[in-house]
Amino acid sequence: MFLAAEHRAESGLGAPTRQGWLGRTARAIGFARSDADTILVALAGFLLRGGVALLLVPSLVLPSVIGVAAATGVDAFGIDGRPTGWLFEIVAVIAAAMAIWLLVAFVVGSVIDAWLIEAALDPDRNAAGRARPLPSLALVLDLAGIRALCALPLAPAGLWAGLKIYTATYNELTAPVNLTTPIVLRVFQGAADGFVVLGIVWLVTEVVAAIAIRRVVILNHGAWHALGGAIMQIVLRPITTLATVLLSYGASLIAVVVSIAATATAVDWCRVAVRNETPLTIRIGVGALTLAPDLRPAIFILAALALGLAWVVVLAILGFASAWRSAAFTEEAAAAAADDGGAQPPRLGLSGPDPERSGD
Repeated sequence: MFLAAEHRAESGLGAPTRQGWLGRTARAIGFARSDADTILVALAGFLLRGGVALLLVPSLVLPSVIGVAAATGVDAFGIDGRPTGWLFEIVAVIAAAMAIWLLVAFVVGSVIDAWLIEAALDPDRNAAGRARPLPSLALVLDLAGIRALCALPLAPAGLWAGLKIYTATYNELTAPVNLTTPIVLRVFQGAADGFVVLGIVWLVTEVVAAIAIRRVVILNHGAWHALGGAIMQIVLRPITTLATVLLSYGASLIAVVVSIAATATAVDWCRVAVRNETPLTIRIGVGALTLAPDLRPAIFILAALALGLAWVVVLAILGFASAWRSAAFTEEAAAAAADDGGAQPPRLGLSGPDPERSGD
């Protein structure tokens, strides 16, 4: 069970949240740097929800049209140009894998959310030193249901943006505007409106879900009640909510950009070291004894070490940014709950005598 309501009331949940937005932001930053466990748990949630794909982007090599054709052969499309059964099977397998991944991300991510919210509201500010049992299955299902409901608008937005991206990619492959700009940038320019719309829809749904799950944990609301309360909180507290969104997600965006740039540079060093076919030698001579060792293995080892170090630093930065973002939304939701002046004190999901469930 999470902290009892009596302990929460005695610790004065509303007191720290009334410090103002700057005070709550400072508390969120302090939580993010409180201990290594906080960073590791937040990092696990970030990677599970798709962050690992962002980190793998710099190491991916996009296949050419000829490469794709050589890999699929005549299996994907028939002579008449129509897709074959093999292509539908591959799409079905990919869709099933994506569905399983989303299910795991929603469920396990909800457990991580509950841990981070409880730790951020811990009056002792000691996330690592306190044993925290797993939340109940009902609470996890409520949080996962909120995430799933908020992800539904992404389907039509993703479909519309996907068509834009497909059209831009097809145009650049068949009739490129220019060959000096990388194709990724050309596709982004050609489908900029699709990327913008998809990004806005994702950000809005992510913010609503982040606030709603905190209202479930703090106020013990049901899923639908929490979603409605999240929307009302955004409407009634637009300035502090917008400030929290801009600062927390802005910091996360900077962390992601820095991480991609750092790993891309280290990956490029490794590629150059591997592909260099010209021996790199340095002559060392003492009298009649002269040595000219090939330095390519040493350079590759140094590049690989640089890549490993870059990954460690990148993961630490992303974990810190994710923990800060989670704590910032927790502080904002707790402040809104304290300002609501409801009859019942804020509770952490499992501590109420008659907890609401989804659909209440």
